[in-house]
Amino acid sequence: MVPWQRLSLLLLSSLLVLPWPSSATCILDEEGDNCFCNFSTPEPNWNSLQMCLSSIEVEIHGGGHNLEIFLPKGGDADIRKAADLLRSLRLRRLKLKDAQVPAPLLYQLLQALTYTRTQELALEDLGVSHPPLQPRSPGDEALALKALKLNRVSLAGESNLIAAISTWLKPGLKTLSLTDSGLSNVPCSILAPFKELNSLDLSDNPEIGESGLTAALCLKELQELRELALRNTSLQSLGGVCRGLEAKGLKVQRLDISYNELSNAPSVQCTWPPTLTSLNLSHAKLRCVPKSLPHKLQQLVLSYNLLTKQPVLKDQGTELVLEGNPFTQSSALARSRREEASEDCEGVPSRGSRPSVGSPLAFQVSGTAALVLLCGVRGFA
Repeated sequence: MVPWQRLSLLLLSSLLVLPWPSSATCILDEEGDNCFCNFSTPEPNWNSLQMCLSSIEVEIHGGGHNLEIFLPKGGDADIRKAADLLRSLRLRRLKLKDAQVPAPLLYQLLQALTYTRTQELALEDLGVSHPPLQPRSPGDEALALKALKLNRVSLAGESNLIAAISTWLKPGLKTLSLTDSGLSNVPCSILAPFKELNSLDLSDNPEIGESGLTAALCLKELQELRELALRNTSLQSLGGVCRGLEAKGLKVQRLDISYNELSNAPSVQCTWPPTLTSLNLSHAKLRCVPKSLPHKLQQLVLSYNLLTKQPVLKDQGTELVLEGNPFTQSSALARSRREEASEDCEGVPSRGSRPSVGSPLAFQVSGTAALVLLCGVRGFA
């Protein structure tokens, strides 16, 4: 029996040994659908990944460890030898977080996932070493993902990691998140093939700026886009954002532009997308409600600004989210915040602050195929 066959039998048989000890590195829920692994100990028990074999969702925290130990010796692993095992997995959502991953191992992970039914993939807080990450070869299948999230994923050297990963994706992607990725502009070369994109999050890329948004002609092609998040991207004014959306003819319904340094410039003539129903302007040091707001808003988020009194909107049907403003807090704190806040409410917002962690548009995903690769990639060689 060859090594990869012994591995598959080990993984399958191990699931019958229940219950697992409470000290196990991985935790499986009662239904066996969700599996969470935390390998933050100095010498983690990587073998506990086998608990997740039958799961639909798997989240793996690497504890900052270098996964170079899983590189196959004597050349690349032949993932095709494990194709039947990979196809048998129930994997739908996979999240890999906080680890040092050699580029060849990431390549093998992406290759392994093409044999599974994975729909959502998240890579977060990963340092990719031994570049470059090779793009998908003509002999490899592509991934039919519905959602991809890359958050603080860095590649040593000069290679374009995001572009390399995008070569693995089939058209049909619905949700894309490229947050805190060092982007200096809207990545049109990556977005162009995904005309069915419904949700796009480019937050925490402060070099994009307002000019990057208005220059992104590829956004005209994203006519299915309904959710757009641009937190902490150095946007300068509501008017500038409005003009950018108007020029692209976008039909977004939810727009998050919190944590941006919006100026006190006078409002400009501009038509917001008539489809826009939710606008997030939290953490922007607003002293009053901006005048140039979209019509027919169903929700306006003004949390953690400098509003000193309950605002009143013309459209009484709009839900206002106001937590964290001075008038909602204790009197002592409210007084100190009122001293900072101006009573002059002409024009639009003042300056913004630090980026937030999380967002209504952010998603967290996880899945199972990585465990096969991490535990047994050497056995596939």
